[in-house]
Amino acid sequence: MITYRIYAAAVVIATGIAILPVALGSKNGVFVGYSGGPAGSGQNCSLCHLFNEGPGRVELQGAPQRYRSGVVYDLVVRVTDPAQKGAGFEISAEGAAGHLGNLLLRDAIHTRFAEHGSAGNYVTHTQDGYDDSLVNWVANGGSYEFTLAWQAPPVDAGSITLFTAGNAVDDDTRSLGDRYYADYATIGFARPGDADGDTDVDLLDFAELQRCFNGADPAVGDACEYVDFDDDGAVSLADLTDWVNVRTGPTAALPAGFVLADPVRGGALYDRWWKMNGAPQPVGDHPLYPDIGQQTGNVTYRCKECHSWDYKGLDGAYGSGIHYTGIRGVFGSTLGPRQVFDLLKADPATVPNGHNMDVYGMSEGDLWDVVKFTSEGVVDTNDYITPGGAFIGDYFNGNFLYSTFCSGCHGEDGMFLNFGTGQAPSYVGTFANVNPWEFLHKVRFGHPGSSMPATDLLLWSAQDAADISVYSATLPQ
Repeated sequence: MITYRIYAAAVVIATGIAILPVALGSKNGVFVGYSGGPAGSGQNCSLCHLFNEGPGRVELQGAPQRYRSGVVYDLVVRVTDPAQKGAGFEISAEGAAGHLGNLLLRDAIHTRFAEHGSAGNYVTHTQDGYDDSLVNWVANGGSYEFTLAWQAPPVDAGSITLFTAGNAVDDDTRSLGDRYYADYATIGFARPGDADGDTDVDLLDFAELQRCFNGADPAVGDACEYVDFDDDGAVSLADLTDWVNVRTGPTAALPAGFVLADPVRGGALYDRWWKMNGAPQPVGDHPLYPDIGQQTGNVTYRCKECHSWDYKGLDGAYGSGIHYTGIRGVFGSTLGPRQVFDLLKADPATVPNGHNMDVYGMSEGDLWDVVKFTSEGVVDTNDYITPGGAFIGDYFNGNFLYSTFCSGCHGEDGMFLNFGTGQAPSYVGTFANVNPWEFLHKVRFGHPGSSMPATDLLLWSAQDAADISVYSATLPQ
């Protein structure tokens, strides 16, 4: 399960004696920089362990939706793969300013700080942790949990991503059969008194504060945490006084769901949402899919199928051919976030063009992530791809980024993974030339349901993604 939600970067790297020297000590943890975060240029387990994704997953549990100044959050990194025998991990918390907050050890026997780095930046497993995962793997249903904690920065440090990735291993001293997984989430800052998360402290937050008096109302969720100024576990008149002192008035212009949403996860949902949220695959044709369309079945529920990979719908690459629907794209839309959200959720029986996506399996959080993507993640692809489908960018920068960031999974020649079949193979070079708009989107936002990292998550620019694409298009087809 890849859950692109708000938390810290954790990567699981484990075991086995691999070819590369850095992996020789991996049973006792790894060096810094392999959590998949920006500080390590996206490096992860696949640098030493051949990419071999399986049916398992890695999860980071206990991360907050929003962090509060200096608060310590207990975390659990859980690696699951019933077909494997054990696991290890590495985790880091990063943002635009580098490593943020401090990772803390809760179990110094099974976890430690990674070598060659400052304490608090990376935590990895120990030999005891790895050995214990082997002993308890079957009893735990083919999984193992590592415990640790993260202390948030003392001030607002902006968005912080807690990356999670993992390697479930077969313990045969080789890396060939090991399986690498990844996950991430991005945490925004919790402004004191801002119960609903819209960055403003106003009467909407006061309503939540009232509901938190004399014990939290289960319907409020974690809202009470943000109006409990003295952290005594109860909301009282003292907290009301503090709230009045920080009230900023009704200045927030955007819904809280939009403010807290994740545009990178939204980009992956735009591709194939049920692969992201674990919902049942939709059946039949979406009611809004037009009769002139040539597609059928679950593909008609994908956002990209009507609005296209270049986000321009009938005005772009889907203006003709087998994907033509006559529907406009999302690029340049004049609708506001709330209007787009309402349209995605509305019943077409009552609202024209209502998508009813919550009925088909998307949560409100999913919808807000998609809205965030269409509002902030969409670019004019003409800046990066010519009308004829040629990428625009720097070949040499693309070569460097591909070699350090992509080759671990795809191979130096881009032919390690076959996206097609034995009779009709498709590799990185094939994909980059056949569908450049889709290729650029996946470089930026990853492939849904896989451990593929997203360059946007690493805070790289769309131009960096285009540079990778320029180089990729030169690889064997």
